[in-house]
Amino acid sequence: MLSHAKRPLNARKGFTLTELMVVMTLTVVLGGALFSAFGFIMRSSYAIANYAEMTSEGRRGLEVFARDLRQARDLTDFSETSLTLLLGSSDEMPYEVTYLYDPNEQVFERYNDGETRVLMRDVQDDFRFSAFNLLHEETGNLKEIKQVHLNLSMVQRVLVRDTSEKVISARYVMRNKSVAL
Repeated sequence: MLSHAKRPLNARKGFTLTELMVVMTLTVVLGGALFSAFGFIMRSSYAIANYAEMTSEGRRGLEVFARDLRQARDLTDFSETSLTLLLGSSDEMPYEVTYLYDPNEQVFERYNDGETRVLMRDVQDDFRFSAFNLLHEETGNLKEIKQVHLNLSMVQRVLVRDTSEKVISARYVMRNKSVAL
């Protein structure tokens, strides 16, 4: 006669070793997936923030450059990486403003009266100024230049990869500069 106090061996409470290993494996896999998703979301949000910052910096820099170029009375120096503008109205004393790309620092800068202002950072080596005459032909003659084309790209790194890039290409007309055909 069996006692009710004793249970058979296969009716004991608890988990078997196999069940515990399956649960632990599933926990590790799900934890890894969550950690990976969290890392991806963090990198993506950081990249979006970088891109927004570059867009804002690029817009501010182009506004300053465009304002000066449109108001310039003349160009006194021009190359693919720098140009010097003569500013000031006819009743003001003229002054020079120089825009320069520094490939070592990867910045686009504005020099005026001994003061340097960085307009854009993380500018790549494809930076280039181009000059055009009234007929939209490329020229290097300072007296013929009526339009200036700016081409550049900005790249920021997120961790170890280039994930944020902004390409800028714009052409500006020098409204206050007199040019004859």
